[in-house]
Amino acid sequence: MRYFGVEEANRLIPVLTRTFTLVRPFVERVHALVRELEALQEAGAGPERTAPLRGERDALIDRIQGELEQFQDLGVELKAADGLVDFRALKGGRPVYLCWRFGETAVTHWHELEGGFAGRQPIVHAGEFAASYLS
Repeated sequence: MRYFGVEEANRLIPVLTRTFTLVRPFVERVHALVRELEALQEAGAGPERTAPLRGERDALIDRIQGELEQFQDLGVELKAADGLVDFRALKGGRPVYLCWRFGETAVTHWHELEGGFAGRQPIVHAGEFAASYLS
């Protein structure tokens, strides 16, 4: 398991920002397609009307997954396809998450593993978070 330090996580922010800038419109389109498909199903539309929309949705999902896969391979945990990311870190010897969301210029918050985004706390001392490749 990989543990990130703040500096190491921050080195990934430019590429995360570029990738999510590319992916976010795809995510928005997928959401729109899902709403459209739900409306068509409620209206009783058959497969001839929904198949093209399902095909577009599936192709976009594949594209999104392809773009984001590189980060999973690095040990970055993607929490939302529109730009919410956690980096596993060690703080005082216990595992926590460094947290970043699209639009932020740096990793400036952390939270407990079970705390989620709502439990974010500001990073006071970056040195408190040790990077390691060992589990």
